[in-house]
Amino acid sequence: MALDILVVDDEHDIRELVAGVLEDEGYETRTAADSDATLEAIATRRPSLVLLDVWLQGSRLDGLELLDEIKRRDPSLPVLVISGHGNLDTAVAAIRRGASDFIEKPFEAERLLLLVARATETERLRREVASLRVSAGRESDLTGSS
Repeated sequence: MALDILVVDDEHDIRELVAGVLEDEGYETRTAADSDATLEAIATRRPSLVLLDVWLQGSRLDGLELLDEIKRRDPSLPVLVISGHGNLDTAVAAIRRGASDFIEKPFEAERLLLLVARATETERLRREVASLRVSAGRESDLTGSS
């Protein structure tokens, strides 16, 4: 099963471009344009990763406020922050608030894919362990005495 990535950006073209790059690499993607749609999408189905734009024009919450809310609801959900208006202070603030990493627009597709792979590694390992437990018959099937 492919990892599910939620792409959050107020610019439709950016959402579709990023989603297309990720889908070409085998990821499932969903998109959201603002904070309310993002929180609804997360509540409907927890994604493996949220790609979150810092500047969400016309949204109730900006990207950093939304990051705070996502982390309040699910501290283990990885969030990769993206921004075309970012600077070092914004990157540091995002990381301190719980972002997995920060990437500035415009970015190379290869760089995005590297950061996505890094941010979703824990989720991939969690799924692999669950799959191995199922195929091994769970640890409760062990027999023996000590």
